Amino acid sequence: MEQFGRDEWVSQIDQRRAGPAGLAGKIVARWNAIPLHWRFIGIIAVAALVPFITSNDYIIRVAGTVCLFAILALGLNVVVGYAGLLDLGFVAFYGLGAYAYALLSSGKFNVHWPSWISLIFICVLSIAFGVLLGLPSLRLLGDYLAIVTLGFGLVFVQLGLTLDRVEVPWHKGPIDVTGGSNGLINLDRLRFFGFELVTVTHYYYILLALLVLILLVLYRLNESRIGRAWRAMREDPLATEMMGMPTKRLKLLAFATGSAIAGVTGGIFAAWQHSVFPNNFGTDALITIYAMVVLGGVGSLPGVVLGASLLAIVPELLRSPELARLTYYGGVALGLLTLVRPRRNGLAVLAAVVGLGLTLRLIVQSAWPDLVAPPTVAVAAESVSNAFDRAVQAFGVIVQKWIILPPDPKLIGNLAFAFLLPALLAWTRMKASRLKLILLVPLLYLLSFVWETRLVAEPAVTRLLLIGALLVMLMIFRPQGLLGSKRVEII
Repeated sequence: MEQFGRDEWVSQIDQRRAGPAGLAGKIVARWNAIPLHWRFIGIIAVAALVPFITSNDYIIRVAGTVCLFAILALGLNVVVGYAGLLDLGFVAFYGLGAYAYALLSSGKFNVHWPSWISLIFICVLSIAFGVLLGLPSLRLLGDYLAIVTLGFGLVFVQLGLTLDRVEVPWHKGPIDVTGGSNGLINLDRLRFFGFELVTVTHYYYILLALLVLILLVLYRLNESRIGRAWRAMREDPLATEMMGMPTKRLKLLAFATGSAIAGVTGGIFAAWQHSVFPNNFGTDALITIYAMVVLGGVGSLPGVVLGASLLAIVPELLRSPELARLTYYGGVALGLLTLVRPRRNGLAVLAAVVGLGLTLRLIVQSAWPDLVAPPTVAVAAESVSNAFDRAVQAFGVIVQKWIILPPDPKLIGNLAFAFLLPALLAWTRMKASRLKLILLVPLLYLLSFVWETRLVAEPAVTRLLLIGALLVMLMIFRPQGLLGSKRVEII
Protein backbone atom coordinates (compact mmCIF):
# COMPACT_ATOMS: atom_id res chain seq x y z
CA MET A 1 0.00 0.00 0.00
CA GLU A 2 1.36 3.44 -0.91
CA GLN A 3 0.61 6.73 0.77
CA PHE A 4 1.58 10.02 -0.82
CA GLY A 5 1.35 13.62 0.29
CA ARG A 6 1.21 15.49 3.53
CA ASP A 7 -0.84 14.24 6.46
CA GLU A 8 -0.82 16.79 9.28
CA TRP A 9 -2.41 14.38 11.76
CA VAL A 10 0.24 11.73 11.14
CA SER A 11 3.07 14.24 11.25
CA GLN A 12 1.99 15.50 14.68
CA ILE A 13 0.93 12.27 16.39
CA ASP A 14 4.35 11.53 17.89
CA GLN A 15 4.53 15.02 19.33
CA ARG A 16 1.06 14.69 20.86
CA ARG A 17 1.94 11.35 22.44
CA ALA A 18 5.23 12.57 23.84
CA GLY A 19 3.70 15.63 25.49
CA PRO A 20 5.66 18.69 26.61
CA ALA A 21 9.34 18.18 27.38
CA GLY A 22 11.18 20.47 29.78
CA LEU A 23 10.44 24.08 30.58
CA ALA A 24 10.16 25.12 26.93
CA GLY A 25 7.70 22.30 26.24
CA LYS A 26 5.56 23.32 29.20
CA ILE A 27 5.50 26.92 28.06
CA VAL A 28 4.48 25.86 24.55
CA ALA A 29 1.79 23.57 25.98
CA ARG A 30 0.39 26.38 28.12
CA TRP A 31 0.43 28.70 25.12
CA ASN A 32 -1.37 26.17 22.92
CA ALA A 33 -3.97 25.64 25.65
CA ILE A 34 -5.09 29.26 25.25
CA PRO A 35 -7.92 29.55 22.69
CA LEU A 36 -6.69 30.68 19.29
CA HIS A 37 -8.74 33.86 19.18
CA TRP A 38 -7.41 35.00 22.57
CA ARG A 39 -3.82 34.37 21.47
CA PHE A 40 -4.46 36.41 18.34
CA ILE A 41 -6.08 39.27 20.29
CA GLY A 42 -3.23 39.28 22.81
CA ILE A 43 -0.50 39.54 20.17
CA ILE A 44 -2.33 42.29 18.29
CA ALA A 45 -2.90 44.20 21.54
CA VAL A 46 0.82 44.09 22.32
CA ALA A 47 1.64 45.26 18.78
CA ALA A 48 -0.85 48.13 19.11
CA LEU A 49 0.94 49.34 22.25
CA VAL A 50 4.27 49.92 20.46
CA PRO A 51 3.70 53.69 19.91
CA PHE A 52 2.74 54.00 23.60
CA ILE A 53 5.85 52.15 24.77
CA THR A 54 8.23 54.34 22.77
CA SER A 55 8.00 57.69 21.00
CA ASN A 56 11.07 57.01 18.85
CA ASP A 57 10.05 57.29 15.20
CA TYR A 58 12.82 54.93 14.12
CA ILE A 59 11.51 52.07 16.26
CA ILE A 60 7.93 52.72 15.16
CA ARG A 61 9.09 52.78 11.52
CA VAL A 62 10.79 49.41 11.98
CA ALA A 63 7.55 48.05 13.48
CA GLY A 64 5.67 49.40 10.46
CA THR A 65 8.21 47.76 8.14
CA VAL A 66 7.55 44.45 9.91
CA CYS A 67 3.82 44.82 9.21
CA LEU A 68 4.53 45.79 5.59
CA PHE A 69 6.74 42.77 4.90
CA ALA A 70 4.41 40.46 6.81
CA ILE A 71 1.52 41.50 4.55
CA LEU A 72 3.61 40.93 1.42
CA ALA A 73 4.80 37.56 2.70
CA LEU A 74 1.21 36.54 3.43
CA GLY A 75 0.22 37.45 -0.12
CA LEU A 76 3.08 35.40 -1.54
CA ASN A 77 2.17 32.55 0.81
CA VAL A 78 -1.23 32.29 -0.86
CA VAL A 79 0.34 31.63 -4.26
CA VAL A 80 3.35 29.56 -3.16
CA GLY A 81 2.34 28.10 0.19
CA TYR A 82 -1.31 27.30 -0.45
CA ALA A 83 -1.59 26.78 -4.20
CA GLY A 84 1.99 25.57 -4.77
CA LEU A 85 2.62 27.90 -7.74
CA LEU A 86 6.20 29.15 -8.08
CA ASP A 87 5.52 32.83 -8.72
CA LEU A 88 8.71 34.90 -9.20
CA GLY A 89 6.87 37.96 -10.44
CA PHE A 90 5.04 38.66 -7.20
CA VAL A 91 6.99 41.79 -6.34
CA ALA A 92 5.89 43.36 -9.65
CA PHE A 93 2.32 43.61 -8.29
CA TYR A 94 3.75 45.40 -5.26
CA GLY A 95 5.35 47.89 -7.63
CA LEU A 96 2.23 48.09 -9.79
CA GLY A 97 0.21 49.22 -6.78
CA ALA A 98 2.85 51.75 -5.78
CA TYR A 99 3.13 53.31 -9.24
CA ALA A 100 -0.63 53.29 -9.72
CA TYR A 101 -1.05 55.25 -6.49
CA ALA A 102 1.75 57.62 -7.55
CA LEU A 103 -0.05 58.42 -10.81
CA LEU A 104 -3.54 58.65 -9.32
CA SER A 105 -2.72 60.62 -6.18
CA SER A 106 0.02 63.12 -6.94
CA GLY A 107 0.81 66.24 -8.90
CA LYS A 108 2.50 64.26 -11.68
CA PHE A 109 -0.51 64.62 -13.98
CA ASN A 110 -2.41 66.78 -11.50
CA VAL A 111 -4.64 63.84 -10.55
CA HIS A 112 -5.64 63.70 -6.89
CA TRP A 113 -8.13 60.93 -6.40
CA PRO A 114 -9.39 60.27 -2.87
CA SER A 115 -7.27 57.64 -1.15
CA TRP A 116 -10.02 55.07 -0.77
CA ILE A 117 -10.92 55.30 -4.46
CA SER A 118 -7.25 54.95 -5.45
CA LEU A 119 -6.80 51.85 -3.26
CA ILE A 120 -9.99 50.23 -4.60
CA PHE A 121 -8.89 50.91 -8.17
CA ILE A 122 -5.41 49.52 -7.37
CA CYS A 123 -6.99 46.37 -5.92
CA VAL A 124 -9.10 45.83 -9.06
CA LEU A 125 -6.15 46.61 -11.35
CA SER A 126 -3.89 44.18 -9.46
CA ILE A 127 -6.51 41.43 -9.66
CA ALA A 128 -6.81 41.96 -13.43
CA PHE A 129 -3.05 41.72 -13.94
CA GLY A 130 -2.88 38.77 -11.55
CA VAL A 131 -5.42 36.88 -13.65
CA LEU A 132 -3.51 37.77 -16.83
CA LEU A 133 -0.26 36.50 -15.33
CA GLY A 134 -2.06 33.44 -14.01
CA LEU A 135 -3.26 32.42 -17.45
CA PRO A 136 0.14 30.86 -18.37
CA SER A 137 -0.08 28.79 -15.18
CA LEU A 138 -2.98 26.88 -16.71
CA ARG A 139 -0.48 25.11 -18.95
CA LEU A 140 2.85 25.68 -17.18
CA LEU A 141 4.16 24.19 -13.95
CA GLY A 142 7.33 24.28 -11.90
CA ASP A 143 10.41 25.82 -13.51
CA TYR A 144 8.55 26.90 -16.65
CA LEU A 145 6.04 28.92 -14.64
CA ALA A 146 8.89 30.41 -12.59
CA ILE A 147 10.66 31.63 -15.74
CA VAL A 148 7.51 33.25 -17.13
CA THR A 149 6.68 35.05 -13.89
CA LEU A 150 10.31 36.09 -13.36
CA GLY A 151 10.25 37.66 -16.82
CA PHE A 152 7.16 39.62 -15.84
CA GLY A 153 8.94 40.99 -12.76
CA LEU A 154 12.07 41.96 -14.69
CA VAL A 155 10.03 43.62 -17.44
CA PHE A 156 8.17 45.68 -14.84
CA VAL A 157 11.41 47.06 -13.38
CA GLN A 158 12.70 47.92 -16.86
CA LEU A 159 9.45 49.71 -17.69
CA GLY A 160 9.78 51.71 -14.51
CA LEU A 161 13.26 52.79 -15.63
CA THR A 162 12.45 53.51 -19.28
CA LEU A 163 8.92 54.95 -19.34
CA ASP A 164 10.23 58.45 -18.76
CA ARG A 165 10.19 59.30 -22.49
CA VAL A 166 7.05 57.83 -24.06
CA GLU A 167 6.17 58.98 -27.56
CA VAL A 168 2.43 59.34 -28.19
CA PRO A 169 0.78 60.42 -31.47
CA TRP A 170 -1.43 63.12 -30.00
CA HIS A 171 1.22 64.86 -27.93
CA LYS A 172 4.18 66.99 -28.93
CA GLY A 173 7.31 65.57 -27.47
CA PRO A 174 7.74 62.58 -25.13
CA ILE A 175 5.72 62.10 -21.95
CA ASP A 176 7.38 61.23 -18.67
CA VAL A 177 5.21 58.55 -16.99
CA THR A 178 7.36 56.88 -14.32
CA GLY A 179 10.15 59.38 -13.80
CA GLY A 180 12.78 56.80 -14.74
CA SER A 181 15.48 56.20 -12.16
CA ASN A 182 14.49 59.46 -10.43
CA GLY A 183 11.09 57.97 -9.59
CA LEU A 184 7.99 59.91 -8.59
CA ILE A 185 8.01 62.12 -5.51
CA ASN A 186 5.68 64.36 -3.48
CA LEU A 187 2.80 61.89 -3.48
CA ASP A 188 -0.43 62.60 -1.64
CA ARG A 189 -0.75 61.32 1.88
CA LEU A 190 -3.49 58.83 2.67
CA ARG A 191 -6.69 60.51 3.74
CA PHE A 192 -9.78 58.75 5.11
CA PHE A 193 -12.98 60.50 6.19
CA GLY A 194 -11.21 63.86 6.34
CA PHE A 195 -8.32 62.56 8.45
CA GLU A 196 -4.88 62.72 6.82
CA LEU A 197 -2.19 60.21 7.76
CA VAL A 198 1.00 62.18 8.33
CA THR A 199 3.12 60.68 11.09
CA VAL A 200 4.93 57.36 11.22
CA THR A 201 2.51 56.23 13.94
CA HIS A 202 -0.47 56.80 11.64
CA TYR A 203 0.98 54.57 8.93
CA TYR A 204 2.00 51.97 11.50
CA TYR A 205 -1.59 51.64 12.64
CA ILE A 206 -2.99 51.48 9.11
CA LEU A 207 -0.49 48.74 8.22
CA LEU A 208 -1.26 46.88 11.45
CA ALA A 209 -5.00 47.08 10.73
CA LEU A 210 -4.43 45.77 7.19
CA LEU A 211 -2.27 42.95 8.55
CA VAL A 212 -5.00 41.94 11.00
CA LEU A 213 -7.65 42.04 8.27
CA ILE A 214 -5.58 39.91 5.87
CA LEU A 215 -4.75 37.40 8.59
CA LEU A 216 -8.43 36.96 9.41
CA VAL A 217 -9.43 36.64 5.75
CA LEU A 218 -6.65 34.18 4.89
CA TYR A 219 -7.32 32.09 7.99
CA ARG A 220 -10.99 31.73 7.09
CA LEU A 221 -10.05 31.13 3.46
CA ASN A 222 -7.54 28.45 4.41
CA GLU A 223 -10.11 26.65 6.54
CA SER A 224 -12.73 26.77 3.78
CA ARG A 225 -13.25 24.45 0.82
CA ILE A 226 -11.09 26.74 -1.31
CA GLY A 227 -8.18 26.43 1.11
CA ARG A 228 -8.45 22.65 1.20
CA ALA A 229 -8.63 22.57 -2.61
CA TRP A 230 -5.53 24.77 -2.84
CA ARG A 231 -3.58 22.44 -0.55
CA ALA A 232 -4.71 19.40 -2.52
CA MET A 233 -3.66 21.05 -5.77
CA ARG A 234 -0.30 21.90 -4.25
CA GLU A 235 0.38 18.27 -3.37
CA ASP A 236 -0.82 16.71 -6.62
CA PRO A 237 -2.45 18.85 -9.34
CA LEU A 238 -3.28 15.85 -11.52
CA ALA A 239 -5.01 13.93 -8.74
CA THR A 240 -6.89 17.08 -7.73
CA GLU A 241 -8.17 17.56 -11.25
CA MET A 242 -9.15 13.89 -11.50
CA MET A 243 -11.21 14.36 -8.33
CA GLY A 244 -13.29 16.93 -10.18
CA MET A 245 -11.88 20.12 -8.65
CA PRO A 246 -11.65 23.17 -10.95
CA THR A 247 -7.86 23.53 -10.85
CA LYS A 248 -7.82 26.27 -13.50
CA ARG A 249 -10.10 28.52 -11.49
CA LEU A 250 -8.21 27.69 -8.30
CA LYS A 251 -4.90 28.79 -9.86
CA LEU A 252 -6.37 32.03 -11.16
CA LEU A 253 -7.98 32.70 -7.79
CA ALA A 254 -4.63 32.21 -6.02
CA PHE A 255 -2.87 34.61 -8.39
CA ALA A 256 -5.67 37.16 -8.06
CA THR A 257 -5.66 37.00 -4.25
CA GLY A 258 -1.90 37.32 -3.94
CA SER A 259 -1.70 40.16 -6.47
CA ALA A 260 -4.53 42.09 -4.78
CA ILE A 261 -2.74 41.94 -1.42
CA ALA A 262 0.56 43.03 -3.00
CA GLY A 263 -1.06 45.84 -5.00
CA VAL A 264 -2.89 47.43 -2.06
CA THR A 265 0.24 47.12 0.08
CA GLY A 266 2.25 48.84 -2.65
CA GLY A 267 -0.21 51.74 -2.70
CA ILE A 268 0.08 52.22 1.07
CA PHE A 269 3.86 51.93 0.85
CA ALA A 270 4.01 54.67 -1.80
CA ALA A 271 1.93 57.01 0.33
CA TRP A 272 4.01 56.21 3.42
CA GLN A 273 7.33 56.74 1.63
CA HIS A 274 5.86 59.82 -0.12
CA SER A 275 7.71 58.66 -3.25
CA VAL A 276 8.30 55.60 -5.42
CA PHE A 277 11.41 54.37 -7.26
CA PRO A 278 11.88 51.35 -9.56
CA ASN A 279 14.71 49.94 -7.44
CA ASN A 280 12.22 49.36 -4.61
CA PHE A 281 10.78 46.43 -6.59
CA GLY A 282 13.84 44.61 -7.87
CA THR A 283 15.12 41.09 -7.36
CA ASP A 284 16.45 41.90 -3.88
CA ALA A 285 12.93 42.59 -2.63
CA LEU A 286 11.67 39.35 -4.20
CA ILE A 287 14.42 37.28 -2.56
CA THR A 288 13.75 38.90 0.80
CA ILE A 289 10.02 38.14 0.69
CA TYR A 290 10.64 34.56 -0.41
CA ALA A 291 13.18 34.15 2.40
CA MET A 292 10.55 35.30 4.90
CA VAL A 293 8.07 32.69 3.69
CA VAL A 294 10.64 29.88 3.68
CA LEU A 295 12.11 30.85 7.05
CA GLY A 296 8.76 30.96 8.81
CA GLY A 297 7.34 27.89 7.11
CA VAL A 298 5.62 27.66 3.74
CA GLY A 299 1.85 27.51 4.24
CA SER A 300 1.92 28.64 7.89
CA LEU A 301 0.28 31.99 8.67
CA PRO A 302 2.00 32.57 12.04
CA GLY A 303 5.24 31.21 10.59
CA VAL A 304 5.19 33.68 7.71
CA VAL A 305 4.60 36.59 10.12
CA LEU A 306 7.45 35.33 12.33
CA GLY A 307 9.79 35.01 9.36
CA ALA A 308 8.92 38.53 8.20
CA SER A 309 9.54 39.88 11.69
CA LEU A 310 12.97 38.26 11.96
CA LEU A 311 14.20 39.33 8.54
CA ALA A 312 12.88 42.88 9.02
CA ILE A 313 14.24 43.45 12.53
CA VAL A 314 17.62 41.69 12.41
CA PRO A 315 18.98 43.73 9.44
CA GLU A 316 18.05 46.90 11.32
CA LEU A 317 20.00 45.70 14.34
CA LEU A 318 22.99 45.11 12.10
CA ARG A 319 23.09 48.78 11.15
CA SER A 320 24.69 49.45 14.54
CA PRO A 321 27.93 47.49 15.17
CA GLU A 322 27.22 47.43 18.92
CA LEU A 323 23.68 46.12 18.60
CA ALA A 324 24.87 43.67 15.94
CA ARG A 325 27.52 42.37 18.33
CA LEU A 326 24.98 41.96 21.13
CA THR A 327 22.56 40.17 18.80
CA TYR A 328 25.24 37.82 17.48
CA TYR A 329 26.63 36.69 20.84
CA GLY A 330 23.17 36.44 22.34
CA GLY A 331 22.10 34.26 19.40
CA VAL A 332 25.16 32.02 19.75
CA ALA A 333 24.59 31.52 23.48
CA LEU A 334 20.87 30.85 22.99
CA GLY A 335 21.59 28.43 20.14
CA LEU A 336 24.08 26.46 22.25
CA LEU A 337 21.70 26.18 25.17
CA THR A 338 18.78 25.24 22.92
CA LEU A 339 20.29 22.92 20.31
CA VAL A 340 23.11 21.15 22.19
CA ARG A 341 21.73 18.39 24.38
CA PRO A 342 22.15 17.60 27.20
CA ARG A 343 22.17 21.25 28.21
CA ARG A 344 25.31 20.89 30.29
CA ASN A 345 27.21 20.17 27.06
CA GLY A 346 26.06 23.52 25.69
CA LEU A 347 27.29 25.27 28.84
CA ALA A 348 30.59 23.38 28.60
CA VAL A 349 31.07 24.44 24.98
CA LEU A 350 30.27 28.05 25.86
CA ALA A 351 32.76 28.04 28.73
CA ALA A 352 35.41 26.35 26.55
CA VAL A 353 35.01 28.99 23.81
CA VAL A 354 35.46 31.79 26.36
CA GLY A 355 38.50 30.01 27.85
CA LEU A 356 40.04 29.47 24.42
CA GLY A 357 39.64 33.13 23.54
CA LEU A 358 41.21 34.36 26.78
CA THR A 359 44.12 31.94 26.43
CA LEU A 360 44.87 32.86 22.82
CA ARG A 361 44.58 36.56 23.60
CA LEU A 362 47.00 36.24 26.52
CA ILE A 363 49.55 34.24 24.51
CA VAL A 364 49.52 36.55 21.48
CA GLN A 365 49.57 39.71 23.59
CA SER A 366 52.54 38.43 25.61
CA ALA A 367 54.59 37.17 22.65
CA TRP A 368 53.63 39.64 19.89
CA PRO A 369 52.00 42.74 21.46
CA ASP A 370 52.15 44.65 18.17
CA LEU A 371 49.72 42.18 16.59
CA VAL A 372 46.91 43.09 18.99
CA ALA A 373 44.99 46.32 18.45
CA PRO A 374 43.27 48.11 21.37
CA PRO A 375 39.46 47.88 21.58
CA THR A 376 37.54 50.42 19.54
CA VAL A 377 33.82 50.63 20.25
CA ALA A 378 31.54 52.80 18.14
CA VAL A 379 28.73 54.83 19.64
CA ALA A 380 25.62 52.71 19.99
CA ALA A 381 22.42 53.38 18.11
CA GLU A 382 20.62 56.59 18.93
CA SER A 383 17.37 54.68 19.28
CA VAL A 384 18.31 53.30 22.73
CA SER A 385 18.44 54.91 26.13
CA ASN A 386 21.66 56.18 27.69
CA ALA A 387 21.83 53.38 30.27
CA PHE A 388 21.39 50.72 27.63
CA ASP A 389 23.87 52.55 25.43
CA ARG A 390 26.53 52.41 28.13
CA ALA A 391 25.84 48.74 28.84
CA VAL A 392 26.16 47.82 25.15
CA GLN A 393 29.43 49.73 24.85
CA ALA A 394 30.80 48.00 27.95
CA PHE A 395 29.88 44.63 26.46
CA GLY A 396 31.68 45.59 23.25
CA VAL A 397 34.86 46.45 25.14
CA ILE A 398 34.78 43.09 26.94
CA VAL A 399 34.30 41.19 23.69
CA GLN A 400 37.10 43.04 21.92
CA LYS A 401 39.45 42.27 24.81
CA TRP A 402 38.54 38.61 24.37
CA ILE A 403 39.09 38.38 20.60
CA ILE A 404 42.48 38.83 18.94
CA LEU A 405 42.05 41.94 16.79
CA PRO A 406 45.04 42.66 14.51
CA PRO A 407 45.75 46.32 13.59
CA ASP A 408 44.90 45.58 9.93
CA PRO A 409 42.18 42.92 10.12
CA LYS A 410 41.07 43.01 6.48
CA LEU A 411 43.50 40.49 4.96
CA ILE A 412 43.52 37.99 7.82
CA GLY A 413 39.77 38.41 8.22
CA ASN A 414 39.19 37.51 4.57
CA LEU A 415 41.46 34.47 4.89
CA ALA A 416 39.66 33.35 8.04
CA PHE A 417 36.30 33.80 6.31
CA ALA A 418 37.45 31.71 3.35
CA PHE A 419 38.51 28.93 5.73
CA LEU A 420 35.38 29.23 7.88
CA LEU A 421 32.86 28.37 5.15
CA PRO A 422 34.21 24.90 4.22
CA ALA A 423 34.91 24.20 7.90
CA LEU A 424 31.27 24.89 8.78
CA LEU A 425 30.00 22.70 5.95
CA ALA A 426 32.36 19.87 6.92
CA TRP A 427 31.28 20.13 10.56
CA THR A 428 27.59 19.89 9.67
CA ARG A 429 28.29 16.69 7.71
CA MET A 430 29.94 14.99 10.69
CA LYS A 431 28.01 12.42 12.67
CA ALA A 432 27.07 13.29 16.23
CA SER A 433 30.03 12.38 18.45
CA ARG A 434 32.29 13.76 21.16
CA LEU A 435 34.78 14.86 18.49
CA LYS A 436 32.09 16.94 16.78
CA LEU A 437 31.28 18.60 20.09
CA ILE A 438 34.96 19.36 20.74
CA LEU A 439 35.50 20.79 17.26
CA LEU A 440 32.59 23.13 17.86
CA VAL A 441 34.76 25.11 20.29
CA PRO A 442 37.45 26.34 17.84
CA LEU A 443 34.82 26.68 15.13
CA LEU A 444 32.77 29.10 17.23
CA TYR A 445 35.87 31.08 18.12
CA LEU A 446 36.82 31.32 14.44
CA LEU A 447 33.27 32.43 13.66
CA SER A 448 33.51 35.14 16.34
CA PHE A 449 36.87 36.26 14.96
CA VAL A 450 35.42 36.61 11.47
CA TRP A 451 32.42 38.45 12.89
CA GLU A 452 34.59 40.99 14.72
CA THR A 453 37.12 41.54 11.94
CA ARG A 454 34.98 41.56 8.81
CA LEU A 455 31.24 41.18 9.22
CA VAL A 456 30.52 43.88 11.80
CA ALA A 457 32.50 46.37 9.72
CA GLU A 458 30.36 45.79 6.62
CA PRO A 459 26.68 45.64 7.68
CA ALA A 460 25.35 45.69 4.09
CA VAL A 461 27.26 42.53 3.20
CA THR A 462 26.56 40.97 6.59
CA ARG A 463 22.81 41.28 6.14
CA LEU A 464 22.93 39.27 2.93
CA LEU A 465 25.27 36.68 4.44
CA LEU A 466 23.03 36.38 7.49
CA ILE A 467 19.94 35.71 5.38
CA GLY A 468 21.83 33.09 3.40
CA ALA A 469 23.24 31.46 6.54
CA LEU A 470 19.82 31.35 8.19
CA LEU A 471 18.27 29.64 5.19
CA VAL A 472 21.13 27.14 4.83
CA MET A 473 21.01 26.19 8.51
CA LEU A 474 17.24 25.97 8.31
CA MET A 475 17.37 23.59 5.37
CA ILE A 476 19.84 21.41 7.29
CA PHE A 477 18.15 21.26 10.68
CA ARG A 478 14.50 22.18 10.00
CA PRO A 479 13.59 22.12 6.30
CA GLN A 480 9.89 22.75 6.99
CA GLY A 481 10.66 26.20 8.46
CA LEU A 482 10.34 27.55 11.99
CA LEU A 483 6.60 26.95 12.34
CA GLY A 484 5.92 24.78 9.30
CA SER A 485 4.59 21.22 9.45
CA LYS A 486 6.67 18.23 8.50
CA ARG A 487 5.98 16.67 5.15
CA VAL A 488 5.07 12.98 5.31
CA GLU A 489 5.76 10.79 2.29
CA ILE A 490 5.53 7.04 2.86
CA ILE A 491 6.17 4.97 -0.25
